[in-house]
Amino acid sequence: MAKRKELRYKKIKLKLKIRLPEKIRVFFWEAGAKVIFVTDTFLDKVDDFLKEIVEDIKEIIGAGAEGAVDLGAAIIRWYDKSAEVVEWFVKKTTVIIMREYHDLLINLAKHRKAIVKECIIVLLVGVGAVAIFASAIDYEYAYNGKTLGIVKEQRDVLEILEMVSDELSLEYGSKIAIDPETDITFKPVISSGKDIDDADTVLRRFTYMGDIKAQAFSIIVDGETAVTVENERIAKDVLEEIKDFYTNDSDTEYEYVGFVEDVKIEACSTTLANISSKSAAVSKIRSGGQQESTYTVKSGDTLYGICEKLGVSLKELKGMNPGLNDNATLHVGDKFVTQQEIPLITVETIGVSVFAEATDYETITKESSSYYKGETVVVQAGKQGKARVTARLTKHNGQTVAREDISVETITEPVNKIIAKGTKPVPPKKGTGVLRKPVNASVYAGYGMRWGRMHYGLDYAAPTGTPIYAADGGTVTKAGWSGAYGYVVVIDHGGNMKTLYAHCSKMYVSAGTQVYKGQVIAAVGSTGRSTGPHCHFEVFVNGKNVNPAYYV
Repeated sequence: MAKRKELRYKKIKLKLKIRLPEKIRVFFWEAGAKVIFVTDTFLDKVDDFLKEIVEDIKEIIGAGAEGAVDLGAAIIRWYDKSAEVVEWFVKKTTVIIMREYHDLLINLAKHRKAIVKECIIVLLVGVGAVAIFASAIDYEYAYNGKTLGIVKEQRDVLEILEMVSDELSLEYGSKIAIDPETDITFKPVISSGKDIDDADTVLRRFTYMGDIKAQAFSIIVDGETAVTVENERIAKDVLEEIKDFYTNDSDTEYEYVGFVEDVKIEACSTTLANISSKSAAVSKIRSGGQQESTYTVKSGDTLYGICEKLGVSLKELKGMNPGLNDNATLHVGDKFVTQQEIPLITVETIGVSVFAEATDYETITKESSSYYKGETVVVQAGKQGKARVTARLTKHNGQTVAREDISVETITEPVNKIIAKGTKPVPPKKGTGVLRKPVNASVYAGYGMRWGRMHYGLDYAAPTGTPIYAADGGTVTKAGWSGAYGYVVVIDHGGNMKTLYAHCSKMYVSAGTQVYKGQVIAAVGSTGRSTGPHCHFEVFVNGKNVNPAYYV
């Protein structure tokens, strides 16, 4: 057992070799080893004591009933023995510690200078290492997980947060608070070769960041957020401006102004990027919605005319209607899809208005032998009358949806429209070889060289809508779009003669239609490559252009 203790003692001395001044190391080695040696001796004594207890118990059990008296004596003896062992351990350990402590004080006194020197060296080395490490460590700061930059100290960010909140609140008019506990996080980094943000840079990074949290107010329409603005006052101003836009008629006495939808103003938490200015909010509410609508082609419509009505370009119309091309032939009843901007809020107004209103005229048809059968000619244009109307109008965004007339006073009577319906027999629908002028107008550009290139027809200048007549009877072979000619009508008169009528605004015939001489086939326009409304007229004989002036 002594050998085992000695071996353990040596191992403990080896483990206790730490880099301290020599005398201190020796103290700890010796004191620690002796304490452990005493502890092992104590444990051996305890082991012997337990074995003794076991032997006593066996004797008491063997004695049976007579051993009861011996049991009491044994317990007293065990207690005394255990107290003796513990007392020995405490005294022995105390003596060893005090003796070693006394030796340590003596050694410290003898080698005080060497120990102090070694401790100072260790301390300086430690402080230097900490300083070098600390000088290379900076802090990467982030707002709600979004990294913004690197600073030397955390306080470089924390000290300006209140300033950032104040600046942003002042600029945006919203309550903006940045919580350093929940919104800002720091991560130690080695910043070698990286830019370090100063206070101005930190302030600029926060100021120009769009996802900073802010307290704002939203305009809610039927449970959906329409727009978010800085504060409640601006939200109210936006709604009032929307109402004012539809209540600017000085001739109307408004009885009610409100919204069709359920409109509320509610406080909300959002980000700066979602906050709109007052003007932007008004614009969005007035035209932020989209609604698909259709346009039905009417008689006389052209692609360019439809685009003008819808307020879109031909390219936009083709984009909304795949398959539509420049040469498409229009038919009455065809439908085109178009997108229309609509307000996000419907302003309803009810008011009594006084206004002048046109009154319709009647259309009267009379037969006339002065015109061919099938022809209808307006001999007296209709003219609307005028009335003074007082009515209660219900409007949605300025459009009347309900009307209650209170009084109607006639100012001028309407003039009826009179149409003459032809009864004269129609001439043959075939060519006679003798052509008439296609338009009752003068020629302003003739056949021949023009602007450095050949001009193959006659140009008749006339207002848009002026009737274009068939120069002779025949069959329509083309009625549609033709590039630079715009809308064009071509008639085959037989006898190897054809005529062409270009730049039409409207066409009243289609391919295959038989026409007679003098029949209205189209209307003057300026479609295609044109400098103004006119009818470009060409004549073909045996498939070649000829001067129309020789035939009309």
